[in-house]
Amino acid sequence: MNPTAGLKVLSLPIDQETTDVLISSYLSHDAARDDYEAALTCGAYLHGAILVAKDLSGKVTVQQSDHMVREGAQGLGTLGFITGLVVFPLVPLTTGFAAVMGGFLGEALHLLTESKVKGQAAAMIPLGCAALILAYPRSSASVVAPVVTRSLTKATAEAHGHHVQALRGALAGAQQQMAATAS
Repeated sequence: MNPTAGLKVLSLPIDQETTDVLISSYLSHDAARDDYEAALTCGAYLHGAILVAKDLSGKVTVQQSDHMVREGAQGLGTLGFITGLVVFPLVPLTTGFAAVMGGFLGEALHLLTESKVKGQAAAMIPLGCAALILAYPRSSASVVAPVVTRSLTKATAEAHGHHVQALRGALAGAQQQMAATAS
């Protein structure tokens, strides 16, 4: 297995792209976890993967990939490197400081996302069921989509634009499809 699979080296996650979001629902947490692990190990680049489950007592658990921490550290580390080129001896200092700050900001965003997903899942996921949310560039669709095999229902949407806006647009489209399927 390639240890750098799925990792974009020295790239800023702010480019224009087409982003796909796949949302799938499951009758069991085990089936959702199997697809989550298959997506993480498929070798394609993922912007993120979130597994949400609600047990029979109503407790919601969230498991997500660390893409936000990684991309925050990479993005700000690259910016710190470029900034350090102005005063060349400061390159290691500015790069290191910016990467650490990016990691901290990414971790804060990671925790905020987990909290928001938990709140929404508590209202939407039935007891004993689970959901999987995968976000990936359109170029990874042919690798990612086939590994999601155990879901009860699936919805996929895509959007083009800046990384964050494309992700929001695609997520909204997939949520609308899932809502239409449920009714």
